[in-house]
Amino acid sequence: MQQNNINGGDYTKITIATIVSISFIIILYFLFSNIGQIISEKSESFSSSSSIVLIYRLAFFSVCVYAIRYMFTCGPGNMRVVTLDENKEFILNPIGIKKFVTFSSWTLLMCLGYFLIAIINQTMELLKVNAISWLYSWQMIIFVAGISMSFLTATVVRYIILPDEVKIGREHGHMFLFHEQIMHNFAAIFFAFEMLIVQPDLQPDFAIFGLLFGVLYISFAYQLAYFSGGYFVYSFLHPKPKIAPIFAVGLASSIALFYLGLWTVTRFNGYNWLSWIIIIGWLSLIVQFRPVKSNHYNS
Repeated sequence: MQQNNINGGDYTKITIATIVSISFIIILYFLFSNIGQIISEKSESFSSSSSIVLIYRLAFFSVCVYAIRYMFTCGPGNMRVVTLDENKEFILNPIGIKKFVTFSSWTLLMCLGYFLIAIINQTMELLKVNAISWLYSWQMIIFVAGISMSFLTATVVRYIILPDEVKIGREHGHMFLFHEQIMHNFAAIFFAFEMLIVQPDLQPDFAIFGLLFGVLYISFAYQLAYFSGGYFVYSFLHPKPKIAPIFAVGLASSIALFYLGLWTVTRFNGYNWLSWIIIIGWLSLIVQFRPVKSNHYNS
């Protein structure tokens, strides 16, 4: 069991105060902005009468369902976590629903939720059933958060987590199991494909949902540590180190920034060939489908 460095005082109160402050800012934004109206106006841009769109949505949804089923049947997981009390690192082998504590597992759930709602909305449209406005709104909200989280997840896994696994010499073949591939790679691909094909009318205001879901995950992580498991899945979420408040802000802000980056791509004369090239190029830089030897990272 390895102990992380937390010298320099306990910044737990400052970290929690920072999270509460961000939450308060988000609440104020929702209260005093017209974000609800914008969502209502733009959410139907996700509608589609194409049978091809419905088929691939069903396919992507089925893959997500199978990935979740696989998580329950593939045996114990393998996670490096840190204890709340002493910030000591140890290996945890969760089973079943206890695996759904990682940020990447939330990405998978967002992908599942989005395509489920998209299928429901499109089926109702094809059957000429009156649309449920709030369901379209949720489709847009989950898409905005989901695509941002999936791109962030893929980036962090490829450029931070996997190199660190190689650096410490730990076996990380489990990072490329089926459900891990969906969480770390294909969720981003599925969301990107949906964006390029359906061409929704995205707005920069929707970046607020990146902050919101970032705070929600951090709050969940703290609830897990203080009232349930007694550990943090990610060492940077521990509230004691001096840099902890910055990491808390950084996680939530990163989701919003990734969304703004994706939104910017759609501003290049709409969803034209340039958007396709940029998104495909972006994906090629962040996904990784198989382990790479240590000398690749050391070179």
